[in-house]
Amino acid sequence: MVSPLHLLLTNDDGVDAPGLLALIDRLRPLCELTVVAPRQQRSASGLAITLHRSVPVLRLPSCDGVAIYACDGTPADCSAIGLYALVDRPVDLVISGINDGPNMGEDVLHSGTVGAAIEARVSGAAAAAISVLRPRDGGPTRFDAAAEVAVRLVRAWQAGFRMPEDVILNINVPARPFDELAGASVVAQGRRAYGAEVRVEPGEDGTANYWVYGPAADVDDSLDTDVGAVRAGMVAITPITYRLTSDRHLGGLRQSSLARLLEH
Repeated sequence: MVSPLHLLLTNDDGVDAPGLLALIDRLRPLCELTVVAPRQQRSASGLAITLHRSVPVLRLPSCDGVAIYACDGTPADCSAIGLYALVDRPVDLVISGINDGPNMGEDVLHSGTVGAAIEARVSGAAAAAISVLRPRDGGPTRFDAAAEVAVRLVRAWQAGFRMPEDVILNINVPARPFDELAGASVVAQGRRAYGAEVRVEPGEDGTANYWVYGPAADVDDSLDTDVGAVRAGMVAITPITYRLTSDRHLGGLRQSSLARLLEH
């Protein structure tokens, strides 16, 4: 008898986030699930891991046979602790999400959702991050379309799809019902720049409290990027990697003065 797929689910919005609950609800009938998620909101944690202290983990009451753990650490901690210490059999796929808000362009550098997926991939597990855009009218975020995308990904996995060894799938879903999506497109990472704004407030004992924020601006929204595809109503699937070497610049820089930096 073939064992069902075993998925590890995590996120950066917290263990009780609606996006994670939607994911559990849709994937539970398809495969075995283990959930390890932050105890509280940990957005924009990137790939941070906890050092110099222990990470408390609380096992919550199971939900229809799903083991759920609340981790007082970062999203990347959740992936590592889940994969190395909490699962009782190998994990076939890690899904991080569903994030409440996009992770496109430069977002991936800060995203705890993407960071958890990258940590899983570094730890030897296949991984995907799934995010959904918020409605333009300010209404509540809908997770049903993104949850259906997750179902389609799992079914593709059951049918034999596999990712290259160092690739993480970063998936962004428009804020619209599933039957109104304009398809899916495998695209490159676009550009989203954030205006750097800093607000300061006086604190106690002579301290000053700084708030760093700024609105996003889509710099590269061509149709072959995540930003452009989502704007056109498509699900954007972007293969990203944790290998950060700029291969196309290696040859030129080897011939530059950098290669002779220590010569007299």
